Formats: sequence, C-alpha cells, structure tokens
Amino acid sequence: MDIMDVASSAIQKVTSAYGKKIRREKTAPEIPAAFPVTITGKTWRAGFARREIMPVPSDHTYYIAGHGSGHKMEGVLTPVYVHAAWLDCGGSEGIFWLSADIVGMTDIEHEIIRRKIFQSGSIHGCKGVIFSCTHSHSGIDTVGYWGKPNAVSIPSDGKVPEYMEQLYDRSLAAAEEAYANRRPGKLFSGKVTVPDSLWSKRKFEDRHEVLYRLRFVPADGSAEIWFVNFGGHPNSLGGDNRLLSGEYPYFMREQLKAECGADVIFSIGAIGGMDAAMLETDQPLERVKYQGKLLADSLAGMTEETEQEPAIRFLRQQFYLPVSNSVLTLLAILGTMSFRAYPWPDSATGIAKKSEMTYLTLGKQKLLTLPGENFVNTVYGSYTDAAHSSTGMGPEVNPAPLCEICGDADLIAVGVTNDMTGYVVPPNDFVLNPTQPYLNGVHDRFDENHYHETNSMGPDTQRVIAETFAGMVERFGG
Repeated sequence: MDIMDVASSAIQKVTSAYGKKIRREKTAPEIPAAFPVTITGKTWRAGFARREIMPVPSDHTYYIAGHGSGHKMEGVLTPVYVHAAWLDCGGSEGIFWLSADIVGMTDIEHEIIRRKIFQSGSIHGCKGVIFSCTHSHSGIDTVGYWGKPNAVSIPSDGKVPEYMEQLYDRSLAAAEEAYANRRPGKLFSGKVTVPDSLWSKRKFEDRHEVLYRLRFVPADGSAEIWFVNFGGHPNSLGGDNRLLSGEYPYFMREQLKAECGADVIFSIGAIGGMDAAMLETDQPLERVKYQGKLLADSLAGMTEETEQEPAIRFLRQQFYLPVSNSVLTLLAILGTMSFRAYPWPDSATGIAKKSEMTYLTLGKQKLLTLPGENFVNTVYGSYTDAAHSSTGMGPEVNPAPLCEICGDADLIAVGVTNDMTGYVVPPNDFVLNPTQPYLNGVHDRFDENHYHETNSMGPDTQRVIAETFAGMVERFGG
C-alpha cells in the first residue's frame, strides 16, 4: 500500500464519519415538485449589458482555475466579463440570462446573485434567473478547488472574497442595465453543424458538433443579441498558462461584435470529456484564436433559422444529488468549497447536495440548464455497446438520454448553470480507481485513462438527473 492508498483510505474514513454525523443531526426536507410558469405576449423584448470582472486589489493570491491546483495568476491575456440579457414577451414579466467568464460556482454563490436581482428596486417582474458559466480554464478560481494543494493534492480554498463580492455586484449591475435596455423585436432559432470542431480522448460515437444560436433582432435596428451554445471546453491555453483569459468565447464574441455588431451571451453545452478543435501548433494562443474564429465564422454564415412566437415557459426544479465522491466531500468539510450537506443513506458518503435544473421553451425551442459537465451521450445518445464500453456493460444499464426524455433531438443543453457539480458519466463508462477512488484516475480494460470520474459526484448522477428531468417533462407537458 503506497502513500496515496493510505491517504485515500483516511479520506474515506473521515467522510464516512461525517456522513454518519449528518444523518444523526439533520433531515433532508422534502423538495416539492415544481410546475411551469408561462409568459406570453405580442412581441419579444430583450436588453443586453456587460461588466468587466477583472481582479481587484487584494492581499490574497489569485489562482487560475481549471487545470491543476495552485497555479498563481501572473498577468492578463484578455479581459473577462459578466454578460446579462433580459427577455420578455412585451409585458410586465420576464427572465434573465447571465453568463460569466468563470469556471463555475456552487449553487450557494448562484443563490446570492439570484437574491440580489430579485431584491433590486429597479427590476420588476423577474420570474427567473439563469446564470451560466463559460467554464473558462483560464479564469479566476470562483469555486475554491484550485488553491494551493497539500502533499496529497488536496487543494486549499482559492477564492478571493473581494473578487467574489465584485462578481456579485457587477452581475447585478449588468442585469439592471440589461433590464433598462429592453426593446421590442423578433427572435429566431438556428443551428449549424461544424465538422471537426470538437475532439475527445473518450470514445464517443457522436461528438454532436452542433453550434446553436438564438438571435434577437430589435425592431429599431440597434445591436442584435445572440444566445450561443457550443459543447467544447474553453481550456486550450493549457495547464502551463498563468494568464487570465476568457479563452475562445472571448475571441468569438469580439469578432462577432466587430463584424456583425452582435452582443453575445455564450453558454457551453454537453462538454464532459469534450474539447474544442485543436489547431496543430505549439502556440496555445493561436489555437484559442483559431477556435474563436471557427465558431464566429460559422455563426456569421448561419442561414437556416426559424422565427419563434413570443412565449416563454419554464420550470425550475431543485433536487437532491447523492454525493459519493469522498474527495469533494472532504473539501466541503474543510470549507474549501461552499456546500450544504443533507443526509442521504444511498450514497457512498451518506450525504447529498441540493442542486437544480431549469427546463424552458422560447417559442418552440427547448432548452435545459444542467448543473454539471454532461458527457455528450448522456444528452444526445449514441451510447457505447458492451464490446467497446469501459466496463463491459451495454447501454441498457444507462438511463435514457435527455433528448429522448423530452422527445427533441435538438434540445439545447446548457451546462455549468446555476450550480457546478462536476462530470456526468454514463454508468457503462464509469470506472474508478479500486484503491484510490476519486483521488486518482485509473486505466480501463482498453488502457484508456478515466480522469473525469474523479471530478464526478458519483455513478448515480446521470440516473438522478434523468429521473428528475422525466418528472419535469411530465409536469411541463412535453
């Protein structure tokens, strides 16, 4: 038994004891089933604004999030922003969609921003808040996972309190300005397949190389607002990068603003194990610029669109997500990440966390916000068969893909939104290190590395998400 085996065993004992304590002292309040809210009218209205979320002077060290822990920020490559859009149907009620150039936040931080928006004296009729993270791997640590690690690679809290307060305040400021900027117009939905725009080390049958866009066209001829969704990690500056950047979404947005005059809200799709196209170069910055240009050119050339009637229907459902990951549980115990534990006897640690999803339609376009990084096949299907799966199990052990549950192959999956819960891996591809589960990855029977499972809440995650979504679709009515 090596030192990492010993560390893993100790972590499991600590988290098991913690789970027993939670089960003795707490109960998990019942989460009621939510029902849809419908907003209709005669015309779409939308407004847009953005604010910089650059580092503020602080005695704390800033850490770059997304690769290894303990990477101190040494400079700035590009500005980073929080973007906000208001959307309604010409009446007194509407919703916000925000997107920030950060790796993610927990539900607790998201709730702070939601509460600020609902309490704002200059915003009226807000019925829902969607807050997406671009998941830039060159952003500032806003989760806590990427602070300086100890001898067994357990990181300290890398969040900077002054920066988090600025993020909250500027998210509110952007939302208030977007609300004030609302004007009438039309909304169009479209998509384009971008061949060779994605790659993965995992063996996906289908990478779903589809770029989605919702395009708001103001009646007064002012700047359009584009809601863009794509399923590739913004992580190509690599683990050696120490410069703050929004990665490819930044370059994509800037090109679209310069060439098309469009303001862009970007969200990631099903990005689990999926990276954006890799240009053959030893210059990471050129690779990231190439990715941004590839997507911007594809969006600018999109011609097939469908006009959507002004109708918003959405259902926000909270749910308990079992936590079997002992390492993430330890980080919660240490206070590294914001976390509320609830007793859950069916998880390996004995606890669960509360998370959420929002199912919505804009006109007839279906969207689903997801708290984690879903593998593409958990959303769009094409599971690996038994002969080629990591476990030797067939697709029958996996839940139905999300697009099948709602009956729409073009469901837009919006990842790392309103919470950050890690990777969502289908059961027949979920493999853990037998002596160091969640602490280190392992190679499967095909000698393929399984890193993603170490940053998953556990093997039940996809099942719980699928079951929760099925209930949402039933109450939604389609």
